[in-house]
Amino acid sequence: MNNLIKPILVGCMPVAIASFLVTGCQESSAPAPKATIDATSTYVPAQLNQETTAPIIVATPTSTPAIDDSTKHEAQVAGITKVDQDDISPSQVYTSPKPTSKPKVKAEDAYQQEKPTLMGLKLGTPKASVLERFGKVKKQFVMEEDNIEVYDFNDFSVGFNSKGLLEFVDVHSVDIDPGLHGLRLGQSQQDAIAILGKPDSKSTYVLSYKAQGTLLKIDIDPHDNTIQSIKLFANS
Repeated sequence: MNNLIKPILVGCMPVAIASFLVTGCQESSAPAPKATIDATSTYVPAQLNQETTAPIIVATPTSTPAIDDSTKHEAQVAGITKVDQDDISPSQVYTSPKPTSKPKVKAEDAYQQEKPTLMGLKLGTPKASVLERFGKVKKQFVMEEDNIEVYDFNDFSVGFNSKGLLEFVDVHSVDIDPGLHGLRLGQSQQDAIAILGKPDSKSTYVLSYKAQGTLLKIDIDPHDNTIQSIKLFANS
């Protein structure tokens, strides 16, 4: 009897094992259930979630004090700030140079028949007195033919002889008053006669006035009848 049961059991075991293997394969090949993602949650990758990242710190800007527009405009107009102005010494402040004043002839030194002068200077005046009165000259040269040393003051020039005495005065600028009672270069021949009187000689080019061994010569431009230059020199 036992010998009969053993073959039956042995024959059934392969069938049971095969059935178990088939069932196991079916269960393992079944698709895995889909993961449900909550829309409200934030998805974090596993790799990033596992690593520890340093926190990011965002600096919050501090509030900037308000700028006074009026002060800013004032600084822009001045070109420097108020602080800069306080640091500048008075010697650093630029001031425009004052215009050089022209020499003036005193009323008592103006031209007269009794004392003929030009620029208030009388012929025979020493060189030192003339240079002291009018200061620095623009240029200086020598007229070799007459041995006259000439000093040019821009608006007029003077010449000295070998003895250092005033030999002539020559006015050649409209910007200066030569001391002829208001007569200047650029005025007409008629103006000269009205102010100085009738000349000792007259031509289209020259008016001449003689007084005390001197000659006051007024050169006229015949094209417009205006005074071009005025000279005082010895009448020899």
